Amino acid sequence: MGTLVQDVRYALRQLRKSPGFALTAVLTLALGIGANTAIFTVAKKVLLDTLPVRDPQQLRLLTWVSGHERPMPPVWGDVGPTDGGGLRSTAFSYPVFQELSKRTDAFEDLIAFKDLPMTVTANGDPEPVTAEMVSGGAFSALGIQPVLGRPITPADDAGPASSPVAVISEGFWAERFGRAASALGSTISVNGVPVTVVGVSPERFTGLQMGEQTELFVPLTMQPLLAPRAQRSTTSLLDNPQSWWVLILARLRPQVPEERAQAELDAVLRQTAMATLPDAKGIDQFHLRLEPGDRGLDYLKGGFARPSYVLLALAALVLLLACVNLANLLLARAASRQREISTRLALGAGRMRILRQMLVESLILSCLGGVAGLALGYLGRNAIPRMLSLPWQPTAMQADFDWQVLAFTAGLALATGILFGLVPAWRATRTEVNSALKDASHASPGRRRMWLGRGLVVIQIALSTMLLIGAGLFVRTVFNLSHVPLGFRADHLLLFRLNPPQSRYNDAQALALYRNLEEKLTVIPGVRSVTMSNIAIIGDHSGSTFHVSGTPVEKDAERVQMNNVGADFFHTLAITILQGRDFNAHDTAATPKVAVVNEALARRFFPNENPLGRTFDADAEDVEGPVEIVGIVADTRYADLRSPTPPTFYLPYQQSIAAGARVVEIHTAGEPGSVLSQVRASVQSLDRDLPLADVRTMTEQIEATMSSERIFANLSGGFGVLALVLACIGIYGVMAYEVSSRTGEIGIRMALGAQAGQVVGMVLGQVWWMAAVGAVLGTGSALWLATLVRAMLYGLRPVDPITLAGAAALLTLAALLGGFGPALRASRVDPAQALRSE
Repeated sequence: MGTLVQDVRYALRQLRKSPGFALTAVLTLALGIGANTAIFTVAKKVLLDTLPVRDPQQLRLLTWVSGHERPMPPVWGDVGPTDGGGLRSTAFSYPVFQELSKRTDAFEDLIAFKDLPMTVTANGDPEPVTAEMVSGGAFSALGIQPVLGRPITPADDAGPASSPVAVISEGFWAERFGRAASALGSTISVNGVPVTVVGVSPERFTGLQMGEQTELFVPLTMQPLLAPRAQRSTTSLLDNPQSWWVLILARLRPQVPEERAQAELDAVLRQTAMATLPDAKGIDQFHLRLEPGDRGLDYLKGGFARPSYVLLALAALVLLLACVNLANLLLARAASRQREISTRLALGAGRMRILRQMLVESLILSCLGGVAGLALGYLGRNAIPRMLSLPWQPTAMQADFDWQVLAFTAGLALATGILFGLVPAWRATRTEVNSALKDASHASPGRRRMWLGRGLVVIQIALSTMLLIGAGLFVRTVFNLSHVPLGFRADHLLLFRLNPPQSRYNDAQALALYRNLEEKLTVIPGVRSVTMSNIAIIGDHSGSTFHVSGTPVEKDAERVQMNNVGADFFHTLAITILQGRDFNAHDTAATPKVAVVNEALARRFFPNENPLGRTFDADAEDVEGPVEIVGIVADTRYADLRSPTPPTFYLPYQQSIAAGARVVEIHTAGEPGSVLSQVRASVQSLDRDLPLADVRTMTEQIEATMSSERIFANLSGGFGVLALVLACIGIYGVMAYEVSSRTGEIGIRMALGAQAGQVVGMVLGQVWWMAAVGAVLGTGSALWLATLVRAMLYGLRPVDPITLAGAAALLTLAALLGGFGPALRASRVDPAQALRSE
C-alpha cells in the first residue's frame, strides 16, 4: 500500500510538470465519457428502467393473440399482427376483467387501467391533461403510497353511483396548487364533472405507461360519467362485452408457476370470448399470453430501442477514438521519458514497478476525466429528451441520474484508464537501459517506436471515418426529408386541437359548437380561412374500410385512410382539386353523403375509369349508407414524410356520425402566432372551460415528425467534428515526435541537397498514406455498420458516393492540416546544427 501511495504522489508530480498534456488528456476524456454518460442515461430509461412500484418483476401484461382465423373483437386500443399472420392486442372487455378477477388462485392482484385525455378545470383555468382510469386496488397492488391523502380504493371503484374522486400527480399538485395541503378535499372539474381530490401520487410514479407523465388518476368505473360516449353505444363500456378497451396487469403469486397461471387465465378468457364474441369461429386459436409487465404499457422501448443502440454505438466510437488519441500522446510522452525510465531501471527499479507507476498515472487521468465527464453527463442528461419534445408539448421522458449511472461512469473511467494506458506503459518497460543512456543513439529507439504510433493514427483515422460517414448519412437524411414534396401548404398555418368533453356535449351539440367557432374565427382580422379535420395531416392517421358498391364483398375488407374535414379544408391547405367539386355548405347531415378521394385511392380502386359518381361503403361508425364520390384531389403526404401517399378519402365533418375531437387549421395573412390571443378569446366566448390543446404551426408539426432524424444528425455531426479535431491532434503529435526523432536524418538529407519543399512533401506523404489506409479501413467498417441503420435512412443507400467522398475529403484535409505544422518545422531544420548534434 505504501508503494502505491508513492506511485500516486509521483504521478501527480509528473502531471503537474506537464499541465498542457494533463489538461488535454482530461478534456478529451471528459468529452468521451460525458457523451457516453448522457446517452447511457437516456438509453437506460428506454431499455432498462422499470415501473417504480413494488416488485415490478412479478408483473405481467395480459395480451391476447389470434391465429389465421382471426376472431376479432371490437377493440378500442392497439391491434398489431403476429409473426404467424394472426393478430395481437392488450385490450380486453370489462366483463372479461371481472371474470379474470375471480381466479385469485393464479395471481395476487389484477390491475385494470386505461389512459384517456381529459380536460381539467382547477382554480378556474381549463387545461388538457393525461389521465388514467384505474381499478380500485391498483395503488395498493403496486405498493404506491401517496405523499398526501389516500389512494383510490375499491370503494371508490364500486360504480358510477360512487362519489367521483381523483388522485393528482405531484407535478400537477405543484403547478396548480403550489404544493398546498389545501388541495386535499378540493373540487376540480374533470370533463365537466365535479371531482374531489383525495390524494397526491409520489413524484417518481408517473403512471403505468413508460415515458408518459400521467397527471390525473380516477376510478375505472367513472367511465360512464367522465367519458360516456367513448364507445358509440347505449350500453356502458362497463357492461358491454362487445367493446374491448381495458388493459390488465397481473401480479403473479411467487409459488405459482407462470405456465399454470397462464393456462388458468387462458381458459377463462376463451370461455368468456366464446360467449361474447359475435363470431366465435376459430375461437380455438384465440389465446391469452403473459408478457413482461415490469414496464407497464411500453411504447417507449418499441419506438426508441434501435435509436438508443445506435446512439450508444456512436458514443462508444467517440470514446474509443479519445482513448486511441490519448494512447498516442502517452506513447510519445513515454518515449520522451526514456532517459528517466532507464535511469530508474539502472538504479534497481523492477519493470513491473515501472509498469504499475505508468498505469497509475493513466488511471489518475481517467479518474479526473471521469469526474469531469460525469459533470458533463449530468448537465446534458436531458438534452436528448428536450430534442424529442414537441414545441407545443414538453417531453414526458426525464432521464434519471441514479446509482446505475454513477456505476456506469466509474466503470467506464476505469476501463478507459486501462485501455489507453496499458500499451504505452508496457512499451515504456521495454526500454533498453544501455542504449537509452547513450546520447549518441537516442534517436534510434524513437525510430523503432514509430510503427506503433503510426498504427494508432491509422486506427484513429479509421474511427474518424466511421463517425464522419455516419454523420453524413444522417445529415443527408434530414436534408432529403426536408425537401419532400408535401402536396399542401405548410406556411402561415396555425393548428390546435379541441376536445369537447363528452359528458357535456353530445354529437349535435359538438357539431353546433364547431359551426359557431368557424364563424367566429373567420371574422378575426388577419385570418384568411378556417377549416377543421379529425386528424392533422403529418403526424397522425385514421383508418376505415372501403368497399365499392356493386363489387363482391371480400371476407377481409381493405382498409384505407380517411379524414373528416370542413368545407374549406382543401382551400385552406391549398390542396389541388383535380376533378369534380369541393365540399360546400349544402353538404349537411340531411343531404346525401358525399366524399372526395385522392389520386392514390382512385388508382387503387378505379383503374382506367372515372370514379366521380361512384359510391362506396365505409365503417358504420364513420358514415352510414352509400357515399358518393364528388371530387378527386391531388395526393399529399399523410401521416409522415417517409411513407408514400396512402389511398385516402375525405368526408365533410357535418355528415359524420360522431363529432369527437377536432383539429382546427387557420390560414393567416401574417405570422400564425399573431392571431392566437384572439383565437383563444373566441373559443372562451363559446365555452370558458374548453382549452386549446397542442397549439402549433404546420411547420412545427412537420418538424416534429423529423425529431429522431434531427437528433442523429446533430449528435453524429457533433461527434464527427470532435473526431476531426482528435484526428488532427493525433496526427500532429505523432508527426511532431517523428520529426524530432529524425532531426539528424533530415539534416543529412538537406545537407546533400534536399529542398525544403521536398522535406515537406516527405512528411506529408507519410501523413497521406496513414490517412489513406485509415480511410479505407474506416469506410469498409462504416459500410458494414450502415446496413444496420438502413431503415433509418431516407432517399439514399448506405453506399452513398457523395457521403463517402465528402468524408474522405474532410479526413484528408484534417490529416494534412495536422501534419503541416511538423512538416514545416522539418523544412526549417538547420543542417549544420543537426549534424553537430549527431
